Amino acid sequence: MSTIIDNMTLSSGFNPREQAIATLLKRLNLDEREVAVYLVLLQLRMARASAIAKAAKQSRSHTYLVLRSLQEKGLVAEVERGKVLHFIAEPPDRLLSYIEGREEELRTLKPLVRGSLPYLESLRHPLVEQARITTLHGPEGMKHVYRDVLGSRYYGLFNPQAAEQAFGPDYTKTLLRRGRELTGKDLLVDGPAAKRYIQNVHQHEHYAIRLFPSGVEFPGNTVISGDTVFFLTYDREGTIIRLEHRSIAQAMRVWFDLLWTQGRPTEGGFSEPLI
Repeated sequence: MSTIIDNMTLSSGFNPREQAIATLLKRLNLDEREVAVYLVLLQLRMARASAIAKAAKQSRSHTYLVLRSLQEKGLVAEVERGKVLHFIAEPPDRLLSYIEGREEELRTLKPLVRGSLPYLESLRHPLVEQARITTLHGPEGMKHVYRDVLGSRYYGLFNPQAAEQAFGPDYTKTLLRRGRELTGKDLLVDGPAAKRYIQNVHQHEHYAIRLFPSGVEFPGNTVISGDTVFFLTYDREGTIIRLEHRSIAQAMRVWFDLLWTQGRPTEGGFSEPLI
């Protein structure tokens, strides 16, 4: 049997290709044990729960629960042979159907969540006079922060090269919802990635870009939005520090305005957006 089954612990033992597949499946909302069972079953083609449990190095009772979960996701089916229940992995292209099903479910939930926001917001008591600091991690957390922030007026110190390395060359399409225009100001670290960003993002009367003077570098991004300041790093954990405090956010805005006066306008851009 291949190394996938011999080394099914997802934290170690995979070659880079196998690790990439395991990571992808986890991003599709499969937990580690579901990933292990699914990959094992793909290779066994059809097997009893006891054989799957042994190959995946899991208990038999828990393997039954995992198989049921994978069945609910449409990735595993069962068949009876000689009055003994066997399990079989559905063709891998069922993963696409699974994604489409999740997208449809999320579309259905979206108006319900939107309708619940006023009540949920009434339960939340912002501490605007007392600094509140929270920490988030991971690329998905960073994407959520960007999508939330980029939907409102903001002021950003942005390193496009770091963003490309973290999210890939098409990150502007990933982070910006289709048809949405930005509102605010961005100061960019100059370089080839900044030029690509400027080509992909539309400047207009409510959004302008300037470039830091040549030689200015910083590893992450800082974004000021409302009473909140976000510090985003592109380290291995994708650390995000969110600081909520009205006076600190106002002070950071003054600091940003000073830096803005030192920035270089881009060709064809708006030097001073009307906001």
